[in-house]
Amino acid sequence: MRNLQLVACALACALLMPALARGAEPVRSADIAKRGLKAAEFPRWKQLVPNVYAYEDLLTSAGVSFTTNSLIVVTTDGVVLVDGQDDPAHGKALVDSIKKITPQPLKYVVIASDHVDHVGGNGVIKQAWPGAVFISSPASLKTMTDAKRDVLPTETVADKRSLKVGATELQILNLGRGHTGGDLVVYLPEGKVMFLSELYLHQVFPAMITAYPSEWVATLKKAQAMDVSWFVAGHGFIDDMATMKADLTESLKATEHVVAEAKRLKAAGLACESEKNCPAFAQANLGVYGDMTLSASQAPRAIARVYMELEGRLPK
Repeated sequence: MRNLQLVACALACALLMPALARGAEPVRSADIAKRGLKAAEFPRWKQLVPNVYAYEDLLTSAGVSFTTNSLIVVTTDGVVLVDGQDDPAHGKALVDSIKKITPQPLKYVVIASDHVDHVGGNGVIKQAWPGAVFISSPASLKTMTDAKRDVLPTETVADKRSLKVGATELQILNLGRGHTGGDLVVYLPEGKVMFLSELYLHQVFPAMITAYPSEWVATLKKAQAMDVSWFVAGHGFIDDMATMKADLTESLKATEHVVAEAKRLKAAGLACESEKNCPAFAQANLGVYGDMTLSASQAPRAIARVYMELEGRLPK
């Protein structure tokens, strides 16, 4: 009888283990509340490979708090930062965090996205390290100049630049337009880490306020074709390596779905003049992507943006 009880217990444990394993998986959402996290737990960072850190701080949009991410690369001759944060307070927190990670000075800041949530704190960063060189694409330089940002890049990368800082090589790449008109990515060949900035919105609905939707799809496919282990998103949690790679495919599929759905609606003769005047959206089928973080605020905007692309109304 005792042996039978032991066997029964072993079988029960075997059946329970997969459920426990599934329960340990992170909730598939970019919303910190759904992950059971509090604002006081941020900012935070994690080391991806030696001397390369993904940094997360908070941004709130449409009542949802999620992460804005930066990449911190520590070399033998200073620090490279890819993307800042959205305002002076978050910029100060980023400065303080870099100083906790290393005493080395900041040498370069790569502006991968020119949106304010990634550059609004750059004035504080510049004050902390006046000698730091700010780099962007030519398109982002124009955007930031037009917007009268307080810190403008002094160097630009139109296609590709190999940046050697100490013993570390970083490749600054323009793989094509996507989330903005001037997206850059940064790739570290040794660690096979790629920071995609807002080209990759992890578990966040494709945000298209200044996007080039079809080009975004093509740009992500170029990134996926490279030899990358760590894909780092500009928004959304930095989960484990396998999850980030798999969810980049899901992010690409979400973008493809939005483009295809807008094409279907337009072919059906439904109108969408703008985000606020888009009768077509009432007939939109977002599928599984309707549950993504920020879908309620971003989906109407995305459909309208694809219509603009289809009708040749996007900026050149």
